[in-house]
Formats: sequence, C-alpha cells, structure tokens
Amino acid sequence: MTTPAHLADLKDHVIICGYGPLGRTLAMNLATAQIPFVVIDNQRQRLRLAQQSGHLFYCSDDLMDENELLAVGVDRARTVVAVLADDASNVFITLIARRLNPNLQILAYGELPATESKLRFAGADHVVLPSSISAQRMVQLITRPTVLDFLEEKDERSHLIELLSQLDLQIEEFTLPLEASLVGLAIADVEAKGRGRFIIVAIRHQNGALVTHPPLTLPLAPGDTLIALGRAAEIKTFFRQYAHRQPTRYRGLGS
Repeated sequence: MTTPAHLADLKDHVIICGYGPLGRTLAMNLATAQIPFVVIDNQRQRLRLAQQSGHLFYCSDDLMDENELLAVGVDRARTVVAVLADDASNVFITLIARRLNPNLQILAYGELPATESKLRFAGADHVVLPSSISAQRMVQLITRPTVLDFLEEKDERSHLIELLSQLDLQIEEFTLPLEASLVGLAIADVEAKGRGRFIIVAIRHQNGALVTHPPLTLPLAPGDTLIALGRAAEIKTFFRQYAHRQPTRYRGLGS
C-alpha cells in the first residue's frame, strides 16, 4: 500500500481518479513519459493491478470527499484526470478539484456527449468523449495544455443541477442578512462549521457580481448570496441555524 511519505513527496504531479481501462492506459502512457502521477480509486481489486504495475496509488474510502483529494496532494498537483465510470462522479470531482486548486489543469471523461458542457461548467479544461477517446491524447493535453473557452454559465446551471441530482446532491442559494452570524467568516470557516455537509461553489455579492469557484479565504459580506452544493436537507438545517439575524439582547439594570 502507498505510504503517506510517498504522497508527501509528490509535487507538480498528475492525479488519476479511477483505474478502469482508460485510467490504466493513461497510467501506462504517463509512466512511459516519466511524468509523476498517483492513482486514486475505491476498488481494491483495481488498485492491486496498479500495485502490480508499480504505480503509486491511494485507496480512497469515498472519492466524493475533498479530503481524499487533499491526501493525494491536489493542492500541489499540476493535473487531475477524472476517468470514473459514471459522469456524475466525474462532474463532482471536477467541482471539488477546481475549488481546491484554482490553477489546476483538469481533464475529465464524459460517457455521454451532453455531459461535455456540464463538465466544462464544473471547471474542466478538457473533456474526452468516447468518440475521441485516446490516452495518448490525454498525455499530450497534460504536457501541452491549451486554453479553451468556457460555455455560458446561465445556460448550463440547470443541466449541472440535474446531473448532480443523480448523486442526491442539489444546489441551494441563501442570502445572508446584514447581521447574520456568518458575516465576516471565510468560506473555509463556514464549511468547517458545516462539517462536510456542503461546499460553497459560488458567491453572488450584493452588487450582483458573481464569483464562481471562490477562494476558501474569501470573507462573507452582508447581503452575499451563498450558492452551496450538498444534500438539500442538510444545507437548509445548517442555514436555519447560522444564516439568520442575531437577536438583540438587552441587559436589565440588575444584570
């Protein structure tokens, strides 16, 4: 099994999320090109194949957990490749990876052509479809990145929400009152209070400016609208508790 010391040494590396047929071919090509990489998967049988091939790997309990990507150094990586079997998982990993490392190059696989625009909206730089599938092409994208245009967010948001619902995830919006207890806290602090129940994927300021993939250090201001991704019931419970006006307390003369 991979030891933490090995992972701690990784920098400017590639993270392959999913060691299926495409992931295995990609790993072989990266090894040939002598590009450092780590494989992350939750299937032990697949990881045994990675071990037999001599690849660095990490066994994940939950690929939807951002801590798992941090464990393989997503904050130090140059590229994340999401090649899991289902499109919804690849979209979610793309969202998480982009917010954890805004400078990251993200390559994602989409089984259905309609998924391409959703992956781009989620933050993918390049999308590989079955019609254009090529591990060697993905290696070229890693070594020779090009800049591609993003699609209009307004047109893609509803489609993204529909796809994420396959993972029982929804996007909820909440506007912070002027005296809400969360005002002044950084996004990282708010998510810490939420204990992993949601992530904040965008902020709309009171002046109408929309910040997508906001940095974790961004402080919340009065009137900000938080766009959070998670399970709807858990998000609503959290904001009922914290995103409200603080009651004014008066002390009597004898207090």
